[in-house]
Amino acid sequence: MKADSNLLLFLKRLFPSILVASAFLSVSAQDSKEEAPVVLEKIDPIKLAAQRAALGDLTGEKPFILRESGWKGTINPGEARLVQIQLFRRNEYQFWLAMGDRKAELNLNIYDGEGQKVESEEITYDESNVVSTRVKPALTGVYYVRISLKTTIEDPQEWSMIYAYR
Repeated sequence: MKADSNLLLFLKRLFPSILVASAFLSVSAQDSKEEAPVVLEKIDPIKLAAQRAALGDLTGEKPFILRESGWKGTINPGEARLVQIQLFRRNEYQFWLAMGDRKAELNLNIYDGEGQKVESEEITYDESNVVSTRVKPALTGVYYVRISLKTTIEDPQEWSMIYAYR
């Protein structure tokens, strides 16, 4: 009998807490049913050009796997930018660099952590503002991708670079 009265007392004390918790949960459930606003990202036509150039290498027998990360910015004629990246030996990497103006002459080179240019295969695309390079690092470590714009054009250029590995 004493156990029953203790249980009853416990439930009476607990009941208000249960009501508050259930009210909170029902409000939370209603809030989660509301549709969240859809945020559309602005399409970057320069990054899109790099992605289009990459399509052929992302399919086939030995496809590259496109990384989600990428870089973009503005560069003046005759200037260069360095992008630091960790590369792993035994992997092969491909980088695609796109600029806004098709007349811009682009350079894309890879350097190791000691500043030595790494042997790579340069790929150009006809009638495109994209260049690409493939590299298979001998060692795991920090590397630098050097992006440069030749002085064949006078205006600063927007650029975007993506990469993939296999």
